[in-house]
Amino acid sequence: MEFAYSETAQAIRIALGSVLRTRREAARRTLTEVAAEAGLSPAHLSEVERGRKEVSTERLVAVAHALAIPPAEIFSELARLLGADAADRAWPEDPPVKLRLATASLPLEALRSVADFSAYLAMANPPPKPKPPIGFTTRR
Repeated sequence: MEFAYSETAQAIRIALGSVLRTRREAARRTLTEVAAEAGLSPAHLSEVERGRKEVSTERLVAVAHALAIPPAEIFSELARLLGADAADRAWPEDPPVKLRLATASLPLEALRSVADFSAYLAMANPPPKPKPPIGFTTRR
């Protein structure tokens, strides 16, 4: 993968803040709740979410734990936002593992929308009735 030298520290802070805010809102948690659980002030977490302040690894891990998500998911989503090439990753052959990886960074509301739409499609487009078999019939 080629490196994108156009990225700045500020762009990375903004992207990371966006990931954190999206995950917090998807979990339906307030800024105050998450900040208190992570041992931060709400003002500091707000500044991090807006990309105005740096966050240490220790505090980032604390926020991830407060949101009940693995820190790796935050970094994975950040990489995707910064343009990491998905083709560089090898997808496993196991369909449930593929699905888990593909949906890991989706907010809960997006997953619900996908599930609702899939259910709608299944009901709106029932499978066709099987055709009778073609072949010889025996007479009695």
